[in-house]
Amino acid sequence: MKIYGHCRFSFFGQTDTGRAVGSVEDARALLWNKDRMAVRFHLLENLMLPSIRNQTDQGFEFVIVTSVEMPEAYHDRLDRAIGGMKNARIVRTGERDIGRALKAVMVEASDGREAPAVHFRIDDDDAVCAGYVDRLRAAAAGLRPTTLVTFSTGVLGFTDGDAARHRAFNKHSIAIGLARINAPADTRTPFQIQHRAYAQKNPVYADPTFPAYHYTRHTTNNTNGYDHTVHRSGGVVDIVAANSRKVHPEFAEGAVTTDEAERMIAEAFPYTDGPALRAIIAATLTPEALQ
Repeated sequence: MKIYGHCRFSFFGQTDTGRAVGSVEDARALLWNKDRMAVRFHLLENLMLPSIRNQTDQGFEFVIVTSVEMPEAYHDRLDRAIGGMKNARIVRTGERDIGRALKAVMVEASDGREAPAVHFRIDDDDAVCAGYVDRLRAAAAGLRPTTLVTFSTGVLGFTDGDAARHRAFNKHSIAIGLARINAPADTRTPFQIQHRAYAQKNPVYADPTFPAYHYTRHTTNNTNGYDHTVHRSGGVVDIVAANSRKVHPEFAEGAVTTDEAERMIAEAFPYTDGPALRAIIAATLTPEALQ
């Protein structure tokens, strides 16, 4: 089966921006705000794309979908970001519906609706482990269409005040690296399923035995909303930090990581290390320096 990975980058559509961005004018002010875009590109270029480039199995296609209305300078930078990646491409679309935007890609993956295919998703600010595609290929080989594949264990990297910290994390059917085996005629993208609800009604293959991803909580997470361009505190930001201190009281004393998290980072991302990843996350606190 062919394997396709999918990423939305500042896509102006219902599945990405929700009701907070209702017009192109709003998108230019909120979605494509220069500070926000500085952070998004920083994480795309330094966190997500390196995890795709460093896959031990490169026999997959990687598709980034974005909107034609995005300012031209960002299109140029996106082209440069995937330079040299033979298995990566950009789909530029005026569609607002992600299914219509990617339908041709989904049909291509199934050899014109003749064969099942595996599709996984990743956001532009997260990362999958270097052996992710290897693991996915092995798992998918024995699974029937409609099955969801979740690798639930990973590391959480998050901002906490002026610091960036890491800890182990586990969440069944987490969106990062979530994959689905599509039947030949099924053109639904991995963005079109409510993953937790889907996992309650369909077969699921789950493997929690290895660190599969880097989940990034930073200053421009979409779930923080668009009321501020950069979220250094409040809402989800403070909740994540507070919950992490409950699990790891040493964070309240100034620790920035745990032995378990460092071991997982070394296993999952052998091309980098914990301090380098934390520096990437901490840089989102000062988007003006990323311009």
